[in-house]
Amino acid sequence: MVIYIARRNRDRTSKTVYNENEVSTSLEVNLTRIDEAFKDCSDLIKRKVRLNNHREGCFIYIRGIVDIDLAQRDFINSIITLKDEELTNISVLERIAVANIDCTCDFPSVITGILSGFMICVLDGNPFVIVCKLNKFEIRNILEPEVEKNVRGPHEGFRETIDPNIAMLRRKIKNTKLKFKVLKVGTTTNQTVVISYFEDISDKAILDRLTRKIESINFDGMIAIGYVEQFISDFKLCVFPQYLATERPDKAVAALLEGRFVIIQEGTPVVIIAPVNFFSFFQALDDYSTNWMVGSLIRSIRLLGALIAIFFPALYIAITSFHYFMVPLDLLVPLAESRVKVPFPPIIEALILEVTLEMLREASIRLPSYIGISIGVVGGLIIGQAAVAAGIVSELFIIIVAVTAIASFIIPSYDMGLAVRYIRFIFMLFAAIFGIVGVVVAAALLFAHLIVLESLGQPYFQPIIPLKIRDLKDIVIRVPIKLLGRRPGQGNSNNNRRGR
Repeated sequence: MVIYIARRNRDRTSKTVYNENEVSTSLEVNLTRIDEAFKDCSDLIKRKVRLNNHREGCFIYIRGIVDIDLAQRDFINSIITLKDEELTNISVLERIAVANIDCTCDFPSVITGILSGFMICVLDGNPFVIVCKLNKFEIRNILEPEVEKNVRGPHEGFRETIDPNIAMLRRKIKNTKLKFKVLKVGTTTNQTVVISYFEDISDKAILDRLTRKIESINFDGMIAIGYVEQFISDFKLCVFPQYLATERPDKAVAALLEGRFVIIQEGTPVVIIAPVNFFSFFQALDDYSTNWMVGSLIRSIRLLGALIAIFFPALYIAITSFHYFMVPLDLLVPLAESRVKVPFPPIIEALILEVTLEMLREASIRLPSYIGISIGVVGGLIIGQAAVAAGIVSELFIIIVAVTAIASFIIPSYDMGLAVRYIRFIFMLFAAIFGIVGVVVAAALLFAHLIVLESLGQPYFQPIIPLKIRDLKDIVIRVPIKLLGRRPGQGNSNNNRRGR
């Protein structure tokens, strides 16, 4: 025991001789440095062994993220059975029948490997460490995304781990031109971000721009992909989403085939697609899986629903406050009778009901599903009827709010739906102050804002502004599939033709 302590102290005093970024040839020095890095980490497991000629070694891993059975069978047993002279150089890799195995002389890489679920083998006298990828995380099964349902498309979604997500894309696209660029984000969490793209289709200039944006992120950790999205957005003070978030692999594959980029982050099942335009948020896979006439009709209804969700409450406020003479007489009489019972001006009436609806919507999302259904019943029947009976709101505005809510629900993108809900309140305030003129001014400002927006340097409102006639065939009206022989110009694709 005294000899061991003396040797340990001698190694500690001579530790400065070794480069901090390199693995030491001394087992005790390496173990001491690992102990210092993992101080108070009870999940770090060290298993010392004695090999041929009494040579010492140590297997190190973190409990819970390493497949112990596989490590014991393939990795540990293979090293123990090797002769001493076979372990002294990097050619030892040729004698270990494990797929994901490597050697490294870089000590920070050793620490990163342990944290990533690798098992390492440190041998006394070796200036390198044997690293074997044997990670095993508890992951959920492949399920269909709850917020992105479809009828005729695949019923599968991304997961929280990167490797299965990459495998899903690779399974759907069997082409060596599909590339994955790996980056690191989070100064504390050291998370992996992967940019997926087609080498001969995607624009390299946009790829370089996206890479620089992600590499310039200086933050301690990315809890969700939304963190990355906010850091790399071109317009920070914009309510509209500048990247398309999705959990659907089929949607990501469709974006890759159009020359866009798919950003995958470790720890979240949501990926983001860039660059995109305003109309991308109103498209769904079912639009292309059905007849082109039916798909065009459904897409038109979605855009009409967005317009109704934005303008309908504002028009009600403007007409009842300033322009009641615009209402036909047959409708004006019942409208006046319903408004007589309400003691509040139209803007207060609208805010009371709209804010109540937003609270009910948020409550239904956060509560368990069986309670969320009852919340909808309580909000739609009891509160609505009670508000009318008490004279807080009018019967007509209850109908307007209901139609507005239904219109906002049909938007496929959750982020765009949030933007529409936010803009609706701005339009309501403009209508309450300036009437129809306020609605027109707000619409002009909104249109101007959409024109100047960009997504990863690409115009947000194209192909309308700037006008690209060739791309208009897949905006509101979707032409038959056989006529979509060219990729859209949003991603500046290097290969515009689809097929040979």
